Amino acid sequence: MDLFYFILSILYGILKFLHINFIPFNWGGYPVGEWIAWAIVGLVEVIIVFALSMLLVVILVYVFRKYMADLQNRIGPNRVGPWGSLQLIADVFKLIQKQDLIPSRADRIAFKLAPYIVFTPVALGFVLIPFGNISILNLMVLNFPYTVLFLIAFMIISPLGEIIGGLSSHNKFSLYGALRSAAQDIGYEVPMMISVISVIILAGSYSANSIVYAQRNIPFIIPEVLGFFVFFFAMIAKQSIPPFDLPESGSELVSGYSTEYSGMRYGIFYMANFGFMALTSFVVATLYLGGWEGPFPFIPGLFWLLIKAAIFMVIFLLSWIALGRVRIDQFLNLGWKYLLPLSIINLLISAGLALTVGGWF
Repeated sequence: MDLFYFILSILYGILKFLHINFIPFNWGGYPVGEWIAWAIVGLVEVIIVFALSMLLVVILVYVFRKYMADLQNRIGPNRVGPWGSLQLIADVFKLIQKQDLIPSRADRIAFKLAPYIVFTPVALGFVLIPFGNISILNLMVLNFPYTVLFLIAFMIISPLGEIIGGLSSHNKFSLYGALRSAAQDIGYEVPMMISVISVIILAGSYSANSIVYAQRNIPFIIPEVLGFFVFFFAMIAKQSIPPFDLPESGSELVSGYSTEYSGMRYGIFYMANFGFMALTSFVVATLYLGGWEGPFPFIPGLFWLLIKAAIFMVIFLLSWIALGRVRIDQFLNLGWKYLLPLSIINLLISAGLALTVGGWF
């Protein structure tokens, strides 16, 4: 038991250093029962958010298929369930039944872990999104002063799984896809992070809740229009969707980093792509459009946040369907030669606004 209390004390110290006070821990009486109760509550909340995020992914995939079919003058899924609404469930069972193939020369451990490295941070990112704030309930699983940093960290970790999957496959097409993914992440994460720093400067806080409260007078999309432009384009690029799907490039690299994947492992990559799209939409709505805040206070904030996120989801899907793939040199030039200087200029503007108008935001 001494070892158990020692581990609890280390955990408590780390969390206290991060100003996270959601675990009650008493050095004198050791109220382990209360700690376990809070742990169970947190686990249930995480499971609920995970289930809701998966439901959101299912809805997004269905809307994407029907939306693409409508724009391309096709019918789309219409057989399984009403209007084909259960087609994705059937696809999941189909992928589960498919044979799980692993290349003989692949790094088996890294090959198996890669899909989960992509998917898990995306699912955890929803835990840090503030979905609303009402008098009796804060619709956010985990709230501490550095939620934005952790949220961006999750979004940065996820693409590493694509690189690991491509390198571990021992396939030249997968290797090319992994190298393109690495170049993409480096080229677009830098301007993305600088744009986030600009928002943090205006809000004066790393907390997602505080950033939402700071936009009650005016949404950050107005003073941060340049930063919003940079962040939005960086998010499209990081999702590896057309016109920036260079890590996959079906016409050049078969399927890029996921070429050697089959069955449910490929399905996890596919779901992570849509999950990242949904998470990105919520992040953009939170940082630049005031999150759950809306013009009519009597309407639940969750409704406003879903509406704002849905707008960006439709824009992402439209770019996926309507735009063609760019060349790799054009792709990298956009990140390094245009978005990076614009993000630095926006950072200087944000610093100037914070010094001149102070707490006006």
